Amino acid sequence: MSMVLASFARLRLRDREMMLRIAESTPAILGQFAAVDITYFLAAFARLDVEHRLVFNLFAREIARKLHDFDAAQLGELVYAYARLNFHHDLLLDVLKKRITEVVKAMKPWHLAMVVNGFARLGASDERFFTILAAEIARKISQFESKPLALVANAYAKLGVRNRFLLELLGDEAFRRRGELAPQAVALVLNAHARLQMSNPVLFDYFVQEVPRRIRSHNLQSLCMVASAYARLRRGDEALFTKIGDYACANASQLYPRALATLLYSFSEVEIRHGMLFFNAPEHVEMYCQSYTTDELCMVGRAYGRFQMAHTRLFESISSALLGRVLAISEDSALPNRLASDGPMDLEDTDTQAPVPRISSLVGLLEAYARLTIYHAQTTELLCDAVVCREKDLAPPLIIQAAHACAALAYAHPGIIRLATACMAESGEQLSEEDFDLLGRALEDLGVLGEDSRLMLANSSASCVNHSEVLNCASFSDSFSVQPRKTANRISLPQLSQNGQTVLVGHGS
Repeated sequence: MSMVLASFARLRLRDREMMLRIAESTPAILGQFAAVDITYFLAAFARLDVEHRLVFNLFAREIARKLHDFDAAQLGELVYAYARLNFHHDLLLDVLKKRITEVVKAMKPWHLAMVVNGFARLGASDERFFTILAAEIARKISQFESKPLALVANAYAKLGVRNRFLLELLGDEAFRRRGELAPQAVALVLNAHARLQMSNPVLFDYFVQEVPRRIRSHNLQSLCMVASAYARLRRGDEALFTKIGDYACANASQLYPRALATLLYSFSEVEIRHGMLFFNAPEHVEMYCQSYTTDELCMVGRAYGRFQMAHTRLFESISSALLGRVLAISEDSALPNRLASDGPMDLEDTDTQAPVPRISSLVGLLEAYARLTIYHAQTTELLCDAVVCREKDLAPPLIIQAAHACAALAYAHPGIIRLATACMAESGEQLSEEDFDLLGRALEDLGVLGEDSRLMLANSSASCVNHSEVLNCASFSDSFSVQPRKTANRISLPQLSQNGQTVLVGHGS
């Protein structure tokens, strides 16, 4: 039976009804499966994208029982099978790591790549385990083909495992084989170095000229990853980004939300304007707004805010879409929270969709509204409420940005003010002089700091006043009243209603 399924998988012939019937009959004969049968069986289900959680959970116990019967190649296939269908089984992963560590020297390059990439897709990071794998990958680096080489680099970057020796070795090997690297491999290698903030000047300098020359061999996904990589390292080459923008406009019919959002954000990060791309992008967002994730909408808004492009129809669409989105979840919810992260979302992270957006995305979008002085009461309140609800995810820089944005919009949100005053009281001494002054000015504009406190902030550097002196002033008492100042000149979007009510976690939730 396992061999039959393996043959179907090799030919890419999927008969879902047949496979489900086989899965239903499997528990009765589970003990008859040998290691090779289990490998073929699960790999076939994975390659044909047929999910059956019960069968995979049953086989997890069988794999643990017969662990020492599996050879190196079969272990790679097992990791691939569970990762492909996103079945995260902690106990199974633990026993697989133990067995892989024992037979790692017998693993061939493709098996090593499958193991590393599989654990990365499941988000199972283990510093010691990946250090052992890195040593074996480095020993066999000359035997790797270009694709597994790129997959290994991408996996380490995806898990945030900063093994400098391995990444430098992979970068040097990629440069040595630069002529045989496929466009997707180029994108993965560049993106891996950028995500780990490990610059390889020779590699990046070469491909900044090579990618425009080979632009026709790339697709939108690889070009988006290239643009994202150079944007992360703030390497803005106008010729490269112009070519990427021209390609995206020429292939506008192939654009999808993740690609467009990544391109716009990357262009804004390196401060390179592409007129045609930014002129036509709002139409795509308006047309497919519901297909954009909240993070992607935030990326688009942040890009236009960075360039001071007050496109009211675009922001109307974003504001309308946000009212029905989940921006924050209660602490007792079973859904996991995404942590704060700087930079755009990465294109290869497409297997799962986060229940809530990144906290940095929400603060960045609030900042974009403030930069453009676009005021929409419901959206501003919704964003501020979501930021306050997720205060555990907030770092001081994000609190300062949120407070500064509220001050620019003349919107004295009590929760943001509470976070800002707490930040100054608890982290004031650790803030840089610039951040401390920015936070002080924001609180003054919001009506929290009095004149005496403002004078202390203004003269702190001259008179060597310690931050703690400012924090002890009467203005920072727990009981303060907030009077919003008069609104500045700003663009007001039409009020968007959702049955007359603004919601924090999606209407009706």
